[in-house]
Amino acid sequence: MTVGTKNILDISRDLTSPSSEVREESSSRIRDWVHSFDRREVRVVAALLSSAVAVEPERDCRESELNALSELTASGLVEAEDLASLRELRRDLLTEPDAEHYDYLVGE
Repeated sequence: MTVGTKNILDISRDLTSPSSEVREESSSRIRDWVHSFDRREVRVVAALLSSAVAVEPERDCRESELNALSELTASGLVEAEDLASLRELRRDLLTEPDAEHYDYLVGE
């Protein structure tokens, strides 16, 4: 089973929404669907999330995005290049829980 192109496009739209509520809901949806993504979908969503995290201004929303990205990474289907945008984050500006997620993800 796959999530499908329409849902991937919906996730993309929601991750770039001006509303932090919509961005958080999108991260939650990704966590709910983590076992339904096929390899291509995982990599696309991981790259989108990595980019979203790198520019996310809201701390709670960034934490939700990092949680979703960690769950996707645990699938074993994410490649290092899918997480390249994370390197744009300044670790010293992250909260301790976010920094732990960051360390886990960039260490993958």
